[in-house]
Amino acid sequence: MAACCGLLWLLLLLTAAQTQPPTTASAVEAEGLWQAYQNRYQADLTINSNDPLATLFEPVLDHAFISPDGKTGVLWLALKDHTGRILATEPGLVLAVRENENWRIVYSGESEWQQIKASLPANFLPASLQSAPENQLDQTINAPITGYYLPYVAGTKHRLEGSVLHFNDYPALGYPSCSYEYCQYAYDFTDSGHFPLVASKAGVVVSSRDSCYDGNTGCTNYIVLQDVVGGAYQIYLHLAHNTIPDHLTNGTYIGRGNYIGDTDDTGYSTSEHVHFMVTTSFWYGGDGYPWGYSVDMRFADVTINGGIPRTCYEVTHLPIYDNATQCIGSKTDPLNPQNDWFVSGNPGASPPTGSLTRPTAGAVVAGGSNPLMDVTAETSDDVRVVRAVLQAKINGTWTEISPEVTNPSSTGVFDWDVNLCQAGPLNGPLEVALKLWDHEGNVVGLLSKRTITVDHACPPPVSQMTAPTTYDGTALKLNWTSSESGVPISFYQLQWRSGLTTWSADRLITIPSSSLTTWFVGSAGVNYKFRMRAVDANSQVEAWPADDAAEVTLTFPATCTGDAFEQDDSAVTAKTINLADENRRNICATGDGDWFKVTPGGYDTLKLKVTSLGGGAAVKVSVYAPDGQTLLGSASSPQVASGVSLWVHVGDLAYVQVKAEAAFPNLSGTAVTYALTAIGGYTNFVPMIFSD
Repeated sequence: MAACCGLLWLLLLLTAAQTQPPTTASAVEAEGLWQAYQNRYQADLTINSNDPLATLFEPVLDHAFISPDGKTGVLWLALKDHTGRILATEPGLVLAVRENENWRIVYSGESEWQQIKASLPANFLPASLQSAPENQLDQTINAPITGYYLPYVAGTKHRLEGSVLHFNDYPALGYPSCSYEYCQYAYDFTDSGHFPLVASKAGVVVSSRDSCYDGNTGCTNYIVLQDVVGGAYQIYLHLAHNTIPDHLTNGTYIGRGNYIGDTDDTGYSTSEHVHFMVTTSFWYGGDGYPWGYSVDMRFADVTINGGIPRTCYEVTHLPIYDNATQCIGSKTDPLNPQNDWFVSGNPGASPPTGSLTRPTAGAVVAGGSNPLMDVTAETSDDVRVVRAVLQAKINGTWTEISPEVTNPSSTGVFDWDVNLCQAGPLNGPLEVALKLWDHEGNVVGLLSKRTITVDHACPPPVSQMTAPTTYDGTALKLNWTSSESGVPISFYQLQWRSGLTTWSADRLITIPSSSLTTWFVGSAGVNYKFRMRAVDANSQVEAWPADDAAEVTLTFPATCTGDAFEQDDSAVTAKTINLADENRRNICATGDGDWFKVTPGGYDTLKLKVTSLGGGAAVKVSVYAPDGQTLLGSASSPQVASGVSLWVHVGDLAYVQVKAEAAFPNLSGTAVTYALTAIGGYTNFVPMIFSD
């Protein structure tokens, strides 16, 4: 038993020694290696200037390693595009040998390359740059293997970073990073960070590892599925730490679209991505991850190139393989960040479920001043639910009516407030439902549908009377401001009272929502109080000011000063005026009328034009025969502070009498001024009245 245990311990020590990650170069060593590489690369750049990669990408040092004897350096090179973005793929690789304290760079394809590579410990090189075991042969298939889907959930999209780029021959940038035989049908998909992976095709788990910490260059997380039909192997590399579900042990069946883990950049990788390929057999290389010869497989949800994804810079700048000439995006701008995003059609196998616990069916929610509705939901998923939103059927269409909420409790319970007013002028029955997203990106809506009643989702409108515009007279202009609270204002109600009277419904004026001012004519010497409220399109009424208070209080002047032409308040005392002259007057007291005597001067028609000059003047003008009794025509200003014109046929009368008086009872005051002008003319008589 002791001997057995001792042998086991020795085997463990040997295994640990073989799987130790390469020695990372110190900052000083890495700088020396990088400078040596830069010196050679810049010297070679002019020679290789016609290579498409030279015009598209700039090398960046990803990692540097030193062999145990300190004589050999290994540089991982990343590619940076013109926007500064580092491509997420397997890095290029160049070697260096130390000569008299200096480093000399060696590219792949040069005579020393194989010799130096053979001298390095096996784990210093990725499996893609190692030779296959003797018992592994390149497997050729007669036709593409089909039935695969992009390895992420339907409706989500991620960027293809590279395919044939893997084996493009450009030694100055460390390429190929993978041989043609290994990577002819290998694909790198990336995004701005981790993203969830699902099975590309139904299979059985045959191998997996997720114990490597994120970003570990010497340890690669992976999972391998063997197809249920056909027996090929799906290899997913560079997964994130501790994300493969615990139940996915060897021998476990997993259906297409089921979650298998998240992406990262563990192992031989420049940034977060998944390296996906299909093989007919595999072995373990590099730091112990699965590897093999990629075989021709096609994605059922890739609509170009017969199911082969390619990037735009690959189809425009690199050799064409498998007649794959199309890409997703602009060929004229091959590195545009909007290019190469492939939308999956891989239906998620385990969508989230859940139900609303609040509001309950039939609940009456919201109500005037508080538009917030408490919403809670209980959810479940094979991984976890990550987002939730409330849906509502508005105008016949289901709409998301709240911001998406994230980070549920560990129990899968979501609790948030929804501002119903932001959803619209809701009032009455409303259908609501739950919409959920799970970690993989599956989206399910219209869960737990029910009908609730909204009691005015939005608060009532708000109005506020401001200082009135006053004049020396009995007309004033009332002013106010207002704001709607989510529902348009339909109209305003202005109420007034005088003296000791109380507020009464019969002293209520309705004013359209388009107005923020209105004229009011009162009685001289009387005190008035005013208040206002707004009514919205849902018939929700703003409350009157508290305690029956008035918003505006004032007393009209009790006296006035007449104009310079008094007394002219009868036909007997009428003032003679000339045609075309402007005659200014005021309406000083209640019932005050100004009389004018006008001689037509041979014209058979007179036009009497009245203009309001101030104080809200509005005039009724009447034309009489010389007797001052026989009415020939009359017209009134239609509203306060407006004028009027009147055409009157006078025939051959020697003169006419004209009376100007207030168009509205009680309108008077020193400042209530107007101008009257008489104009002669000829016309076929048709009585006409014009307001100005």
